[in-house]
Amino acid sequence: MEPWMVPLIWLFIAVLFIIIESMTFVLVSTWFALGAIVAMFVAFLFPEVYLLQAITFIVVSVVSLIYIRNYAVVRLKSKTIKTNVNSLIGKKAVVTKQIELYKYGEVKIDGNYWTAKPVNDETILENDIVEVVEVTGVKLVVKKILHNINNKDNY
Repeated sequence: MEPWMVPLIWLFIAVLFIIIESMTFVLVSTWFALGAIVAMFVAFLFPEVYLLQAITFIVVSVVSLIYIRNYAVVRLKSKTIKTNVNSLIGKKAVVTKQIELYKYGEVKIDGNYWTAKPVNDETILENDIVEVVEVTGVKLVVKKILHNINNKDNY
């Protein structure tokens, strides 16, 4: 085999892994593409030492997969923006109808009214400020953070 063919084969393998990654986007094939690119550079330096190229490919791919993938997944996940109903979690709302343990109440958040229930056994009075803890179906689960405000129009 011609010496220039070996790096070209590694380049082809890298492109193949990149295509696979672009169709799946699970951050696995990317690291094998990186391993193939490093093996391609090793093939430029040592075109006849196939075992060294294969070991380089395997080591770089596995090390990248184990160490860099976890970091990349965390970094990409932190940029996820909550949308729709999940964007309400953590926001503050004003109680417009008293909330009790077995009786739903109502809160106003971002100008909209939502049915709400308490996160624990407490009764939350009208005009109290609450924080949305979670969304269950179409109901907000809330916890009281401030007692009885006067200006409820800001929520």
